[in-house]
Amino acid sequence: MIEVLLAVVILAIGLMAGSKMQMLGMNYTQGAQFRTNATMAANDIIDRMRVNPDAVANGDYDGADTNNPPGNPGCISVGCTPAQLAANDIRVWAGYFGEVDGANTTTPLRGARGTIDLTGGQYQVTITWTELIEGVEDQRQVSLGVNFN
Repeated sequence: MIEVLLAVVILAIGLMAGSKMQMLGMNYTQGAQFRTNATMAANDIIDRMRVNPDAVANGDYDGADTNNPPGNPGCISVGCTPAQLAANDIRVWAGYFGEVDGANTTTPLRGARGTIDLTGGQYQVTITWTELIEGVEDQRQVSLGVNFN
């Protein structure tokens, strides 16, 4: 009888350890997916900046923040100036992170924040988010530096 009880206790401990491993594995997989999506979003805005070198030279992307995107310049169908195209690029990029112009997006980056800063001739594209690992919130970020010379 004691042998059966002992076997059940050992089995229960093994099952709890297995479920904890499964839960942690899912957390880390979700974190890896978020990092992948953040890197893709950072590369997207960098590619948009490469297409608009005049706005890059004028610093039109400097200070961009997805928490405060510019309004719709309304020029895409009629042709934009470099500054208007930069504003539209930032606005579209902000859509990866949440609602823009009342459009509710379903993005895996919801709740994250993207910023672009120009320092010493180099643009720094940074995306930050919070992950929950083992019940503790942890601040994460992807940051890419780009020279357009």
